[in-house]
Amino acid sequence: MPERETAVVESPVRLDQFLVQRWPDLDRQGVRRLIASGAVLVNAQPALKPGLRLMVGDEVVAEVQEAESQPTSLTLPVLPLAVLYEDEAVLVVDKPANVPLHPTRQHPQGTLLQQLVERYPHIIHIGGVERAGVVMRVEPEISGAVLVAKDEATYAALQRHVKHNRVECVYSVLVEGRLTGEEVIDQPIGNVKQTRQRLTVAREGRPAQTYYRGQRCYKDQGREYSLLEVRPRTGRLHQIRVHLAWYGFPLVGDRVYGSRYQPLLSERIFQHVSVITFPHPHTGASVRVESPLPPELRAVLRYLSRAKGR
Repeated sequence: MPERETAVVESPVRLDQFLVQRWPDLDRQGVRRLIASGAVLVNAQPALKPGLRLMVGDEVVAEVQEAESQPTSLTLPVLPLAVLYEDEAVLVVDKPANVPLHPTRQHPQGTLLQQLVERYPHIIHIGGVERAGVVMRVEPEISGAVLVAKDEATYAALQRHVKHNRVECVYSVLVEGRLTGEEVIDQPIGNVKQTRQRLTVAREGRPAQTYYRGQRCYKDQGREYSLLEVRPRTGRLHQIRVHLAWYGFPLVGDRVYGSRYQPLLSERIFQHVSVITFPHPHTGASVRVESPLPPELRAVLRYLSRAKGR
């Protein structure tokens, strides 16, 4: 039988966080299913989204099936977590490529969330249910530095910094073709019709700006490649991949927006967050954290450097 409960909010909180406080065994998918089914009412109105901000005095009514209270995938084995920077409020961790943020049916184990919660159990619901304090969107294909808040106040402060473009990520990217100089690609990005897995430059899309600067050019077996420093000025999904492919220089290893045949990389995309800079939420001092290229990307550059003189 469903468990029905009525509660009055005592302090401002997100709806999804409020629900897991009442039912600790609910996971991210369980909260979404509960809200989508209309089983959650806020002030007698159906809740529309997990991120709804509740205020003091709001009344929440929810019905939770007993089947929802199941152990989450967080009990599964996890990978070791590489920490690049840590203090009492902030973490910067080094994420490997092809590691998703949250457990999915395809990837129930080894997610960044699991790695974070294994070492810092208390942060699991910072920023929302099973968000684990991760401040910015993290695409599975990308490796490198990821910014994490260790408490709600820090999370809110860092989110404000993100909103006002005070958090900067610098990417190391290898593209197909010869690209030198520096430029800002200023083109809107939107969905490709009839697909949710691919985006494109589109007039009706959302504004997006990507700055790039050429660092070094290579040539191997008649193909040219360029190593770029890239600084996105907006945060659209797949932004760097979409912009550079549209510009005629797709990322090496990107089979979605680039070449199907990839002689250099077969298991990942050459896109890495090399530097992240942000104002510390407690002191305001600028914090700069570097993430070295992982071995598989360094190996590609070593190979291209040797091949250049052939």
